[in-house]
Amino acid sequence: MSQDSREMYAGLFKDTSLTDVPVQILEEELEKARHLIEANQWDQREGLQIIFSNGLYYLLGEAQLREAPSDDGALAQEVKRLTGELMDMQSKYAVMKFRAFSLNQEKQTLGFNVVGLETENRWSGERLKKFREDEELLRAEIGRLRRENQRLQQRLSVLEGTAPAPQAKRGNRLLGRLRRPRKG
Repeated sequence: MSQDSREMYAGLFKDTSLTDVPVQILEEELEKARHLIEANQWDQREGLQIIFSNGLYYLLGEAQLREAPSDDGALAQEVKRLTGELMDMQSKYAVMKFRAFSLNQEKQTLGFNVVGLETENRWSGERLKKFREDEELLRAEIGRLRRENQRLQQRLSVLEGTAPAPQAKRGNRLLGRLRRPRKG
C-alpha cells in the first residue's frame, strides 16, 4: 500500500467499534431485504449492514437538506461543500473497490496455487509410495542374491578344497580321497 493510501485511510477506523443491535422489524420488510441481499450477492450480515447504513445516510442527507440555508449564496456554498465531501468519499471508495478487486484476484490466484500444490503433494506421495515398494523389492532381491552368493562361494570353496563347507564334512573326506592319486 502506498504512503498516500496509508495517509488516506489513517483516520478511517479511528474511534470505531462494533456493537450488536437487536431490532424487531416486520417479516415482510425482512423478506424484501433478503431479496435485495440475494440480488446483490451479499451475505446476510453484510447486506443488513449495507441496507441500514444506506437508510441512515439517506435520512441524514434529508435532514441536512431541510436545514440548508435558504439564501442562494449560502446554499451554493453548502452544495460546494457537500460536492467536495462526496468527491472525497467517491475517491476513497474507488481506491477501496480497486484494492478489494485486487485482493480478490490475489485470493483466486492463491487458491489455484493451493490446489496445484495439493495435487503435486498427492502425486509426490504416490510416487514416494511406489519408490518405497520398489526399495522393499530391491532389498529382498539383494538379500536373495547375497544368500545365493554365499551358497555359491561355499560350493566353490568345497570344490577347490580350500575350506570345508559346514554342511558337507563327510563330502569333503570323499572329495579328498578322490583327489589323491591311487597307489598301484
